Amino acid sequence: MYEQVKKMERFMEILNANRVMNLATSSNDKPRSSIMEYVMIGDSMFFGTDPGSIKGNNLAKNPKLSLTVGGMPAYLALDGKATEAGKKDAEAYNKVLLERHPEFKQFIESGMMKLKVFKVVIDTVYLTEGHGPAKVIKVGK
Repeated sequence: MYEQVKKMERFMEILNANRVMNLATSSNDKPRSSIMEYVMIGDSMFFGTDPGSIKGNNLAKNPKLSLTVGGMPAYLALDGKATEAGKKDAEAYNKVLLERHPEFKQFIESGMMKLKVFKVVIDTVYLTEGHGPAKVIKVGK
């Protein structure tokens, strides 16, 4: 049990130390990879995208995703799914986003920038540090 807790602490440390992920989605057997920002709110991971974008359309058809965070020597690969964030979480996400990017305020408030906010529901984490096999952390059922 202690080893699992240590892995989870390292997992959260890497997530909190970064802001950018490579998100992979797919639809109709066609994969799509996107570099994008994410926001940690507590121990939950959120991202926003235009619902009409390729990844937005992919997630509407198939919520399964895979993503990577970090870089050598320590990085994470996560498998899971995207669920639409609730109103409170979406507001918290937008607050953090605007703190990071005040230039987005006019676009969001005018409706020119439409964001659908997703929460990442993690199933499995693959923690890699240095060379060698990834440590597997099963989060979901």
